[in-house]
Amino acid sequence: MRITVAGLGADGRADEKVLSAARAAARTVLLAEIPNNLRENAIRYETLDSFREPDENAGGLSEAAEKALLSDGTVFIAPGDVCFDATAAKLLRSALEKGAQVSVISGGDRALCAAFRCGYADGTGGVRIHTAASFERARETDEVLVINGVETKRAACGLKQKLLKYYGAMHEVFFTDIRGNNGKIIPLFLLDSMEAYGYYTSIVLRPVPLERKARFGFYDLVAIMDRLRGENGCPWDNEQTHESLKRYLLEESYEVIEAIDEGDIKALYDELGDVLLQVVFHSRIAEQRGEFDISDVTTAICSKMISRHTHIFGDVCADTSQQVLKNWEQIKKAEKGHESQSAVLSGVPKSMPALLRSEKVQSKAAGAGMDFPGFADAVLKLHEEIGELKDALSGSGNVTEECGDLLFAAVNLVRLAGAEPETALQRATDKFIARFSAAEKSAAEQGIDMRSCGPEKLNELWDNAKKK
Repeated sequence: MRITVAGLGADGRADEKVLSAARAAARTVLLAEIPNNLRENAIRYETLDSFREPDENAGGLSEAAEKALLSDGTVFIAPGDVCFDATAAKLLRSALEKGAQVSVISGGDRALCAAFRCGYADGTGGVRIHTAASFERARETDEVLVINGVETKRAACGLKQKLLKYYGAMHEVFFTDIRGNNGKIIPLFLLDSMEAYGYYTSIVLRPVPLERKARFGFYDLVAIMDRLRGENGCPWDNEQTHESLKRYLLEESYEVIEAIDEGDIKALYDELGDVLLQVVFHSRIAEQRGEFDISDVTTAICSKMISRHTHIFGDVCADTSQQVLKNWEQIKKAEKGHESQSAVLSGVPKSMPALLRSEKVQSKAAGAGMDFPGFADAVLKLHEEIGELKDALSGSGNVTEECGDLLFAAVNLVRLAGAEPETALQRATDKFIARFSAAEKSAAEQGIDMRSCGPEKLNELWDNAKKK
């Protein structure tokens, strides 16, 4: 049994190869009644609809239609490139399973056509086509990958090393010589062990199922979240809301900061992944509520980065970091419709940690000219606030308010000193913990009870800890 599957051109017209096959066919079947040039070339044809029962849904390939088409001499014609047609792909697989000889007439990529004819892969789920010289990495492994022009063994070796990052060593590769429209399936690790290579050498790789991927891309995470939040998904994930996830976003952010502070690169990329999960999680919840989806998130940040980097994507000049930051704030102010710097200050989120919020407010106020002339003036302000706190403690003021003023003045002083207040305080806290641990250990070794030994002994223990 011989079967031919073919495609009409982009203009809906069959080329001479397709016309020749149709003239010699025992039966010619067109996927659907669309404008074509078959009848004007004296070719009689049927459409797939003629094999369906009156109440049968259109689309796909029914059992009855498949049985009728799997007869010797049938030519099945789909619109466009036949390698991308799902009905043609199903018919071809069924024909191969029954031992039929299958011919494919396609005006598209010859390597994909060869893989399609052999039943190895089709383009129904998407195809990415590269040349060996330009290929760098497989961004998505859920589509068919075609790489043409594997001209030398060295090129094949380099290609193999790149592909092994994304596909397993035993992943099946369709290796083809496009001059003959044939090929064979080999494991990826043998890609650079073939007998001959040339401009005519191409490879095709099938998609990798999600559960078997060696590496994942961004949209794999999106797909995983869709499944977790989908029907028959994870009960816990389906119960979550924007509100219930707030604590996890904070926790994961702090863990990123800790990984950076500790210089732990492995932990850093792991924790960044946890933060990314939160972004995808919130986006999926919003999508299910009809609010926004992940593409709105990526569009927002990409648009923002382009609009605020006019020195890169526009014609604004900014040769220093200071100029860049100034432009950034001006553009941000215009985007948010802030007509005054007061509006900018009010826009700093109240949900920020107080230390970080106070530093950010001071920095933005300084951008409008509200700042001390120098570091010495900030020192005097700090002493002034200490004095006011002493007065409050004596009963002539609000202690909580004066404590806040003192902390605010301290943050200002640290900022003007060129340090980052949050980082400075974290390091001071870490230092205190380390010294306290040393003092506690020393007290235990000497049999001293720190709760009752008195201030003088505590100072001695502390001074000794500072020396270590």
